Amino acid sequence: MNKNSSIDQRDSADIDRHFADFIGSFGGGDLPKLAAAALSRNIRSGHICLDLANGPAPVDEDAAWPSLKKWKAALKESRAVASGDDDYPAASDGSPLVLDKAGRLYLRRYWEYEKFLAAAILGRCDKNPPARSNSGDLHELAIETALAKRFVVISGGPGTGKTTAILKILERLIDAPGGKNLRIALAAPTGKAAARLEESLRGGVKGGALVDERLPKSASTLHRLLGWRSDSSSFRHNSKNPLPVDLVVVDESSMVPLTMMAKLFEALPPQSRIILLGDQHQLASVEPGYVLSDIAEAASQPGSPLHGSLVAFQKNYRFGDKSHIFALSNAAREGDTTHMFEILGAGDTPDLSMAATPSAGKLMEKLRPAILAGYSAYLKGSNPAEALKKFQKFRVLCALRSGPYGIENLNRKIEEILRSEGLVEGGSRYYAGLPVLITRNDYELRLFNGDIGILFPDPEGNALMAWFVDEVGGLRKIAPARLPEYEPAFAMTVHKSQGSEYDRILLILPDRESPVVTRELIYTGLTRARDKVEVWYQEAALREAIERKVPRNSGLKDRLTKGLKSL
Repeated sequence: MNKNSSIDQRDSADIDRHFADFIGSFGGGDLPKLAAAALSRNIRSGHICLDLANGPAPVDEDAAWPSLKKWKAALKESRAVASGDDDYPAASDGSPLVLDKAGRLYLRRYWEYEKFLAAAILGRCDKNPPARSNSGDLHELAIETALAKRFVVISGGPGTGKTTAILKILERLIDAPGGKNLRIALAAPTGKAAARLEESLRGGVKGGALVDERLPKSASTLHRLLGWRSDSSSFRHNSKNPLPVDLVVVDESSMVPLTMMAKLFEALPPQSRIILLGDQHQLASVEPGYVLSDIAEAASQPGSPLHGSLVAFQKNYRFGDKSHIFALSNAAREGDTTHMFEILGAGDTPDLSMAATPSAGKLMEKLRPAILAGYSAYLKGSNPAEALKKFQKFRVLCALRSGPYGIENLNRKIEEILRSEGLVEGGSRYYAGLPVLITRNDYELRLFNGDIGILFPDPEGNALMAWFVDEVGGLRKIAPARLPEYEPAFAMTVHKSQGSEYDRILLILPDRESPVVTRELIYTGLTRARDKVEVWYQEAALREAIERKVPRNSGLKDRLTKGLKSL
C-alpha cells in the first residue's frame, strides 16, 4: 500500500490487516483496503460502521483522510462493496461490505441488523401520540405512554424510579379488560441484571396485589428468553417461532448490543408490547452498538416517528438534591469539568471522599485500609447466605484489565492483603472466601456471564462449594471444579459492574490518560454506589476523561429519525 493509505501499525491488529488483504482481493486499489482495515478496527472498538465522511485521524503524519467523494469513487470500483442506497449500482449479491448514501461503510451483516431493527421499531410506533399527563408527573406520563404505545423507552439513572413506574404500568395493564391473561416476560442482558430486576419488582409489590399474582416468577437473560442453542448462533424463538408473550420488559437496555436487540425484535409477535428500561448515559454494550442511546436520541427529535415514545426520568429519589454522589455523577454525565472539580476540591463528605491515585509502588499500602474495611465482614460470615449478602455491600471498581491499576493486578494485591491478615488461607486455586465472577455462559449449570458467587464451606458436609443466588432468591451450590471460566471478583471493571449496585465503592482511575477512560465510564462507575463513593484520580487524567465523549458510529439514529422512507 502506498504512503497515503498505509495502516498505522500501532492501531491495527492482525485481524484488521488480514481483512484488508481479503477486501483487496476484490480489486479497487489501495483505498478499499484502507477502509476495510479501519472498519475492522472500528468494529473491535464497538462501532457499527465506519463514517467515511468524518473518518478517524490521519493514519500517518503526512496522510490526509480522503474526501467522501474520493472514497465513493474508489469503493465503487471494488467488487466487495454493495450500495445500501441507489447512488450507484449495487455490487454482486453477498458482497461483504455495504456503503450507504451518507458515506457509512458496514460489514453486510451489521447493515442488515441495523436496517431490520430500525424497521421493527418503526413498525411498532403508533401514529397517535399518547395523552399527556397534566400533573407534570413523569411516572404518570410513563404509564400513559406505555398504555398507548407498543414501544416505549424509560430512561433514567439509578434511583429515579424506573422500577416503580414499571410496577404501576403492569398494574394498570393487568387491571385493564383482558389483562388477567396478559403474558409478561421480564428480561435483562445478564443473569446478574435479571436477578436485580426480579428482586426490585418483587420488593415493590404489595402483598396480595393482582400484579403479584400475574408477575412472572423469575426474570431471565435475553439468551435464555430467546432459547439459546449451544451449536448455533441463532435462537429457538424467531420470526417463524415467536415468543409467546404480550409484553416484554428489558432492563439494563444500554448493555444490549445491536445483534441481540435485532434478534429480540425478530422474535416478538406483531401486536406485543416492549418496554426498554435503562440509562441512556451509561456505558454502551461491550459488543458493537450504542442502541439505547441511538433510540433515545431519535425519540427526542420532534419530527421523529419515535417522538413521544421516550420518558426520561431526572429526579433522583435515592440520593436527594444534597447528595455529593448525585452532583458528581451529573457533572460527569454532562462533561462539566468545572463543577466536577469544584465538588472534588471541596473535601471529603459523608458520602464522597477522594484521593490521588498512588504510584504503583505505593498501591498496596494505600489499598490495605480500604480493603480491610470493605471485605472483612463478609469473610467473617458464618454461612454462605450471610457471606454473599455482605459481599454485595462493597466493591473495588476500575477502568482497565491490565497494568498497575487494572483488575488483574488489583485482584492479586487484594488477595495478598487478605492473606497477610489471615482472612483467607493458603495459596491454592480454590479457597474459602474467594469471590468468583463468571465470564462465560454455561446454560447447563444456569450460570451466566456476570454472575457472582463465593467459595464457602458447605454447612452440611464442610466441602468447599461455590455458592450463587438462584432465580427465586435462594442459594444453589456448585463444585468449584465444575465452574465455567471465571475470574476473582474483589476488583471488577466498571463494564462488568453494570447492572449492579453496592452500598460503597472504591473507584480507582489510572494515574495517566487512557482512551478507555471516558465520561460514560466514570458516570457509570459513580452511579454503582448507594451510600458512599471513594474515588482515586489524577486531575489531568480525569479532566481528559470527562472531556472525552466517544460517539459510536451508527446509522440507527438517522434511520429512526427519518422513518420508514429511509429504509
